[in-house]
Amino acid sequence: MVKITIVGLVGAFLIFYIMTSPDQAASIAKGAGHLTSHVAHGVGSFIDNLAK
Repeated sequence: MVKITIVGLVGAFLIFYIMTSPDQAASIAKGAGHLTSHVAHGVGSFIDNLAK
């Protein structure tokens, strides 16, 4: 029950943040996308080097 409440509160905060500051929210989302891409590239390079 607590987990559902926390997820609901986080979701409500995200919706509020996106509605009040859409430019900044988009910038954060873009940064998270870039970070994910860099991490995936690093993991791929690591596995590549292990296979050699």
